[in-house]
Amino acid sequence: MRTYYLAILILLGCLFCTAQRVDKTKVPDWVNPIPFIHEEASKNQGGYQYLLLDFQDNLPRQNVYRHYAIKVLNTKGIQEMSDIDVTYDPSYQKLEFHQIRLVRNGTIIDRLGESTINVFQRETQMERSLYDGSFTAVINLWDVREGDIIEYAFSIKGFNPINKGNYSTTLYQEYTSPVNRIYNRIITNKTNKIWYKLLEGASEPTVTKTHKRTEYIWDLDGSQNKLYDSNVPPWFDIQKRVSISTMEDWGKVVDWAKGLYTYPTDNLSVAKELMIEDEPLDERIVQLIRFVQDEIRYLGFESGIGAYKPNIPSKVYRQRYGDCKDKSLLLVSLLRKEGVSSFPLLVNTQLRDGIRNLLPSHNIFDHCIVYFNFEGKDFYVDPTISDQGGNLENLSFPNYGTGLLVKSNEDGLITISKGKKSGITINERIRIDSIQGSATLSIETEYTGGKADYIRSYFNNTPMETIEKEYINYYSNLYPQIAFSSGIKLNDGLRNSYNSVYVEEYYEINEFWSKSEEGILYCETYPLVLESLINYPVSAKRNMPYHLGEPHSFSQKTTIELPENWPVNATEKTIEGTGFKYTNSIKGFGSSLSVAHTYDLDTDTLPADQVALFQEKNDEIKNSLSYYLTYDSQNAGFKLSWVSILLLVLAVISGFYFSLKIFREYNPKPQGNGPEKPIGGWLILPAIGLLLSPILILVQVVSEDQFNEHIWSAFYNLQEGQSLNLVFLYGAEQFYNYLLITFSVLLIILFFKKRTSLPILITIYYTLAFLVPLIDLILVEQLVPGQLGEAETMASYKEIARSFITAAIWIPYFNISQRVKDTFCRTYENSKVSVVIQNSEA
Repeated sequence: MRTYYLAILILLGCLFCTAQRVDKTKVPDWVNPIPFIHEEASKNQGGYQYLLLDFQDNLPRQNVYRHYAIKVLNTKGIQEMSDIDVTYDPSYQKLEFHQIRLVRNGTIIDRLGESTINVFQRETQMERSLYDGSFTAVINLWDVREGDIIEYAFSIKGFNPINKGNYSTTLYQEYTSPVNRIYNRIITNKTNKIWYKLLEGASEPTVTKTHKRTEYIWDLDGSQNKLYDSNVPPWFDIQKRVSISTMEDWGKVVDWAKGLYTYPTDNLSVAKELMIEDEPLDERIVQLIRFVQDEIRYLGFESGIGAYKPNIPSKVYRQRYGDCKDKSLLLVSLLRKEGVSSFPLLVNTQLRDGIRNLLPSHNIFDHCIVYFNFEGKDFYVDPTISDQGGNLENLSFPNYGTGLLVKSNEDGLITISKGKKSGITINERIRIDSIQGSATLSIETEYTGGKADYIRSYFNNTPMETIEKEYINYYSNLYPQIAFSSGIKLNDGLRNSYNSVYVEEYYEINEFWSKSEEGILYCETYPLVLESLINYPVSAKRNMPYHLGEPHSFSQKTTIELPENWPVNATEKTIEGTGFKYTNSIKGFGSSLSVAHTYDLDTDTLPADQVALFQEKNDEIKNSLSYYLTYDSQNAGFKLSWVSILLLVLAVISGFYFSLKIFREYNPKPQGNGPEKPIGGWLILPAIGLLLSPILILVQVVSEDQFNEHIWSAFYNLQEGQSLNLVFLYGAEQFYNYLLITFSVLLIILFFKKRTSLPILITIYYTLAFLVPLIDLILVEQLVPGQLGEAETMASYKEIARSFITAAIWIPYFNISQRVKDTFCRTYENSKVSVVIQNSEA
């Protein structure tokens, strides 16, 4: 047995050594020798200049030949070009080097014979949990000098057997750097017929046919390079190029893929394992999606055939990991078992709709997702996205644009419908304790759609200590003295329905105010999140489209509660253009003000002719983000309002006149049945309330600073179109308060005079005490909706509730109680008679 295991180890070692071996051989006999063109390099070409790109592919022999010549211009070029590295897959490919040499001042220096070829298994996509099994051969050139020409050539033998003889590629005739000569050659035969498509004005090939083979040759000057503007979409490609494929239509690609995506009758009992068999079908679908997304780890071994052929679903289910193909096929199988029509869908995450410009090809796709139909509606799911939320109607989905269904009789690409826009809604509340004092900051943020998926994943995969540190560092850019008052709270209760995530934050900010050089105090509010969303790179005059990112919606409302009433100039602003709209509104009422921002992005790409205007308006938006509160102690303070004085005089005169008239002339008949009773029992309580009423109203008038002219100015400037209404309402409130003082004094006199008018008049008093604040609150909300601070709103609600309870108790009592009728039984004439009798007896 020991000998058996030893033999296995030796065999594996030999196979590994064979895979690592890279041979040094002569140039294959089928290759056309192509010399490089040595011309003086253009100025400002960086560290090196490509003299030759020579690419020759022999389809019948399954062999590709690559030949490069590069001139080193400076030390940077030496650093970048002195290492030659070639990647290949040893499971089906063999690498051979044919030539490595330096050309120095016309002298050829061979480097192939004396070079050591080191082979490493370097997984370039390991950070994405993808292992392709590829090897990289590296040759370190020595004694490379400025002005040298590095020339090397190699071949890679073997095509992936999963291709089943199919071939496709894209040959570029322009690059982003100048190339003196670009030579492309493809050799094929009758069994490997190819189609080609010229893109962006690419040149036709020279075609040579014999009875055995056909050659396509492009021999071009590539010195005219293409430069791209900054921030172009990933699918944008304006280089001259040729799309080549052995597949004449998309139906051929589907036929090829159908052989890979098979559905064995595995007895997968996932629904039973998840205990969802009795749930409605739409909920079972969502649970199965979550299972594949979250419980099947994203991990792929994609060497050779594994780069295209998925593992069978039962294997993926058992091992609990797989790449996009594996996870997609597993989910399709699970959905089919539930009776849902479902198929794999191939996409290209970078080219998106751009694949429509290329010829049908089996290797044009870089990702696999899932399509299914439920109740007549099409749905798309990316099973590699973890921590996703939402029911079927609220599944977020990236904009992949175009895809190919792996489905019988499918012969064309389909358009993938776009998902709902993601969104961020922020409600921020700042409570300032005093001028020059500190403040508290509370933030509730709602994330929806793809933003919710991202923040959910962020919280699930990041330690809370790290999250809190990142949050506090983020806000410290605006508030250096900020600190947590309590921890961050995440509410994900709507994950399986609407797909929204709520994050709550609570902070304390010491030294909230700053002081300018002129001694003026100020504080600032600023939408940091919005700034990050619209922080687009600056672009000069351009002729290429501009990438904006995924469409989204954003809104933020910051409510500031101040320690005193604050004059606010109400403003509204709208800035909009192609694909976006921004609004800004500032409103205030009393000691509360709000600053609101909204931003809606409806497109991911702008045409070139719209970019200059977009950036101009984007700068205008950035200049609208900051809002400052300033406090000038020299100009702040009290300024007597003559309007308030006039209202007070009018209220006192009219109140005294009507009070005197009521006192003398309003004398309802007595309702008592027996002798007059003294004030006592439950009547003591309303007596105390009446005595306190004028005092409380006076305190309210003083505390609200109603005689300050600044308050009137604040209401006048509060909101455009409503300023006169607000001023009128504020004046009516003042006039009512002053009248209420005289009315309450009248009621006190009538109460202790035991007048028959008291029960009806006090009923009116309690009714007014309830109705007037209620009507006032309704009118304020109509004129300036949402502008009352939370504290003011709660205080209004409490006052209305207290007035309602008081009215509900005492109005019936004063109108029904016999004690009230026997106590308040005097009229104005009776009171005079009583006074006369008392004087005569004396």
